[in-house]
Amino acid sequence: MKRARPVAVAAAISDNNATTNKRVMLAASNDLSTSSSLSSSITDPSKTTSATTGNTESTPLYLAEGLIAIHKPLTWTCNDVVSYIRGILSRDAQSRGFEGKMRKRGKPLMKVGHGGTLDPLASGVLVLGIGKGTSKLQSYLEGDKQYTAMVELGYETTTLDAEGEIVKTMDWNHVTSIDSIRETVVPKFTGKIQQVPPLYSAIRVDGKRLYEIARGGDEKEVEDVEIPMRDVEVYKVEVENTLSESVIQSGVVDGKKYKEAVQEMEAAAAAAAAEKAAAAPPPAEDVQELNDEANNTTGKKKKKRRGNKNKGTKKKSFFDESTVPTVQCDSNTDTTSFELPLFTLNVSCGGGTYIRSIVRDIGYEMDTVATMTGLVRTKQGPFLLEDALRKEDWNAENIYEAMTK
Repeated sequence: MKRARPVAVAAAISDNNATTNKRVMLAASNDLSTSSSLSSSITDPSKTTSATTGNTESTPLYLAEGLIAIHKPLTWTCNDVVSYIRGILSRDAQSRGFEGKMRKRGKPLMKVGHGGTLDPLASGVLVLGIGKGTSKLQSYLEGDKQYTAMVELGYETTTLDAEGEIVKTMDWNHVTSIDSIRETVVPKFTGKIQQVPPLYSAIRVDGKRLYEIARGGDEKEVEDVEIPMRDVEVYKVEVENTLSESVIQSGVVDGKKYKEAVQEMEAAAAAAAAEKAAAAPPPAEDVQELNDEANNTTGKKKKKRRGNKNKGTKKKSFFDESTVPTVQCDSNTDTTSFELPLFTLNVSCGGGTYIRSIVRDIGYEMDTVATMTGLVRTKQGPFLLEDALRKEDWNAENIYEAMTK
């Protein structure tokens, strides 16, 4: 009887071992099942989590990724174009069944960027990167570009283009021909040159964009800012008195009509504001200030609360791409001709070159002043003006098709 106890213990041990073995075998079976399921999910594309889409659906975020040449319309900023194209492609992805979130960590999931700024009053080739194409944009910021500029002698503006206020005028009548300009400009402005960028530009000085300083309203800060001179390279410059039909159709601001239209609008706005102010009762704070002065027995004036002096300093645009005054083509020819003080420049240059600064410096070389009234980028890297996708053709199908060419 005393030996029965070990037998029971042995049986219990044997049962425990059997249970343990069953658990081990079950766990192994589960591992094999998990491994089989994992293997199946890896080999089955429909169950693979895509790095591009960010979800487990088979619908991709992009149908293609790469670079595309877009035609930037007049009055649009480059960021306007980027946002518009991103919106088109985002809506297309959702219409195809993409179910992922369109924003990640506060940023758009759809990656779209541009490879070189064009000012609002410039038109032409703007290279965009879509998806992985955004990583290739740096070379287009630094790469070769070609421009056609419209120039007018006799005045200079704050922005060095038609949008700014006239700050300087000089006689230009001693400049008697296009040839005289050509003889001065071509040797002086070809090759590696130095130029001072415009005050209204995106260059940073002491951590601030120059245009932020210019629009900030602090006259002393504007006067004290030192814009560093920079080295740029101009491969070719041509002085002409014509514009081609393709350049005019891209959109070239008519400087004279633009100035006249802005002056009329500003005068009308000022008259309307004066009429409204005359008809309206004084603001409540002005009435309160008069009451305070009447009740003030100390003889001391109360300090006024200062508002944000930078508020509203950004200049309002009077036009959109359909209303901005532009140069029109001659009806019977492929080119349109001009007479002094107007002439045109064709410039082929490296990255970082400001055509507005070249125009300003040409004016100084001709013992007068000059302003760039219109600008068209005709080439950026391998992309030409005739290849750029026009606004009326901006849709997802055309954008993806253009990327695959």
